[in-house]
Amino acid sequence: MTPIVPTAVRVSVTFVVTLLAIAATAAQVAYLDALWWHALGITETLAENVSPALILLLTAHAIVAVVCAAFAVALVLYDGSRQGAALGLGAALGAWSYLMAYAGLTLFRPDSGVLRDIFEGHFLLVEMIGLGGLIRFTALFPRVLLAQELEPSPTLPAVLKPAHSVSLWMLRPNATWSIGLALLLGMWAWAVSSGGSVSDAGLSPLMDVVRFCAAGFVVGNLRRAWRFANEGDREPLTWLVVGLASLLGMLAVLIGGNVLVAVTGFPEPNVAWRPLLLDVGLIGFMAALAMSILHTGRARPGDVLLRISSVCAVTTLGLFLAAGLEALFTGGVLAHYSPRSGVGTAIATAMIVSTYRSIVGIIQQMVPQA
Repeated sequence: MTPIVPTAVRVSVTFVVTLLAIAATAAQVAYLDALWWHALGITETLAENVSPALILLLTAHAIVAVVCAAFAVALVLYDGSRQGAALGLGAALGAWSYLMAYAGLTLFRPDSGVLRDIFEGHFLLVEMIGLGGLIRFTALFPRVLLAQELEPSPTLPAVLKPAHSVSLWMLRPNATWSIGLALLLGMWAWAVSSGGSVSDAGLSPLMDVVRFCAAGFVVGNLRRAWRFANEGDREPLTWLVVGLASLLGMLAVLIGGNVLVAVTGFPEPNVAWRPLLLDVGLIGFMAALAMSILHTGRARPGDVLLRISSVCAVTTLGLFLAAGLEALFTGGVLAHYSPRSGVGTAIATAMIVSTYRSIVGIIQQMVPQA
C-alpha cells in the first residue's frame, strides 16, 4: 500500500467527522435558540414559554452531543501508533453526536418532495458510518492481533466455526465498509421498491438485524482483544472498563435515588435528575473511550476506575441504607418513637462517611489494576 492511500483515507475521514461534528453542534444551538433564547434567529421560534427544568435537560443533552463531537475531532486528528483505531472510534463518535442532534437537525429539513426523502434517509447513512467505525475500532484496538492468535480454539464447537470465519473476514480493512455500503443500498432500494421512501429503510427489520450483528462483532472483537492482551494492552483496555463503570455507576445511583424517593415519599427536586445522571454517565463513558487512544500515561486508568467505582458504590449504598432506615423509623418496628422525617437519612450519611475508607479498601481488591 502506498503512503498516499492511508493519507487520503485519513483526510477523508477527518473531513467527514469534522463536518458531522460542526453540523451536530450547530443543530443543538439552533434547537435551544428556537425553544428558549429567540435571539439568534437561526430558525423559527418553536415555543413561547418553556419550563426552565426542560431547558436545563435539553442543554445537558446538547452538552453531551458537543463533548462527543469534540472527542470525535480529537480522535481523527490523533497521529500515533493507534491511528487506525482512532479513525474508527472518531467516526463512531462523530456519527453518534450527529444522531443525538436529530431534533435540531429536523429544523432544517425540506417541507416535502425528493429533498425531504433524501434528508430523512441520510440518517441511516450516518448510522452505518457509526456502526462501521465502531467495528473497525474494535478490530484494531488495542493492537492488530497476530495470525496465531486468530486461530479458532480447539474447544470451539463445529457449529460456531462458520461464525468464527466470518468474524475473521470482517477484520479485513475493506470488509466492513463494503458490507455496510451493500446493505445500505439494498435497504434503500427495498424501501423504494416497496412503495415507501428511503427514510423507511432505517425502520425495517433488516436494519435491526444489522444492528444486532454489529453489536456481536464488537463484542467478539473486544473479547478476542481481552483474551490475547499483553502487558502493553492493559491500560487501553482498562479505560474501556472505566467507561463501563461510569455508565453502570450512574445507573446504580439512579436506582438508589428511585428507591429512596419511592420508600420515603420525599419531594423530588424540580429538575429532571434521572436523565441528568445518565448524561453524566455518558460523558464519562465517552471520555474513557477517547482516553483509551489519547492517554499519555499521566492518568492511570486503574486509579480513575477505583475513584469512580468508590464514589458510585458508596453513594448507592448510602441511598439504599437511607431508604431502609427511613422506612424503619417512619412506618416499621420503631414507628412509635415517631422521629421526624430525615433522621434515617442523617444516620445513613454518618454511617457511610465513617466507613468510607473501609468500603474503598474492599472495592480496591475487586477492581482491576493497570
